Amino acid sequence: MNRTTFIKNLIGLFGVGALPTALVKQYQKVYLFQCFVRGFRFHQGPKLLEQMTVGQLLELQREPQNEHDACAIALYCGPHMIGYIPREENEILSRLMDAQVVELLAEITHIEPKAQAWEHVAIAVYVLKEITNEPLPETASYLTTIESPNYRTLRSSKDRLTRVSYAQAAPHHGRKEIQNADDFYIRLVDHSDNDRVYQLIHEGFNTAENMELAVQESRIIINRNRLPQDLQLDDVVKALDDEIVNIDGHFAENGYVVANIDRLAELSDRIQRFTEVTDKEGRLFFDAVMA
Repeated sequence: MNRTTFIKNLIGLFGVGALPTALVKQYQKVYLFQCFVRGFRFHQGPKLLEQMTVGQLLELQREPQNEHDACAIALYCGPHMIGYIPREENEILSRLMDAQVVELLAEITHIEPKAQAWEHVAIAVYVLKEITNEPLPETASYLTTIESPNYRTLRSSKDRLTRVSYAQAAPHHGRKEIQNADDFYIRLVDHSDNDRVYQLIHEGFNTAENMELAVQESRIIINRNRLPQDLQLDDVVKALDDEIVNIDGHFAENGYVVANIDRLAELSDRIQRFTEVTDKEGRLFFDAVMA
């Protein structure tokens, strides 16, 4: 996967505290638009409602070929579509996305299961402005304020987040980066026996959905305390631009780091097994145990 997606995964799962300080800059959210998710009840939203959290990042995807609306912008929670930006509000946002002049981001701002389905989830679309010594003028203060939906009175003063800055780097050994579970499987087979890889994957992930979750959401981890000596400094523990993403404190056992899956696939002969590990919030991860 590309580094932007990888970084967003890490922020969504662990927060910025897990990221190396060399990769972090301070940014301020500038809100462009707030709304309820349109069509929430007709897509995957109701099935995911209990798993959603306030502050969770959503992905915006343009649908220029949508037969009902050429300006359509779909909202995704991970790989699952949960609805759309309301049609009456999407024209300017769709033009900004098509022109690629600014990166638009979206997050969940309110969740209310007791409301009607079309008001279960409220979101905000925003851009990021690097924090400098020159703050926004007072007349623009509304751009950094989250407004509550009509059904509730909560307000949020959290108008800042950290965002990662990074240099684009070539994939390990110049090879194409792994994008999905199929890529990961093929790369594993390239460096080991097909039958062994099949058994490793089948026993470690149980289902194709689990394997896709592991790869797409950066949930393959390694415990450095159990790594063989010759892998202690290997690129397999340097998940991003030669930086180690340490996630101590998120699991019952310390020592976990996010695995560099591109490098991990090249070490398929060294992988003993993948073991399911649950973090303190009950989320599923996969520990690559190395020999």
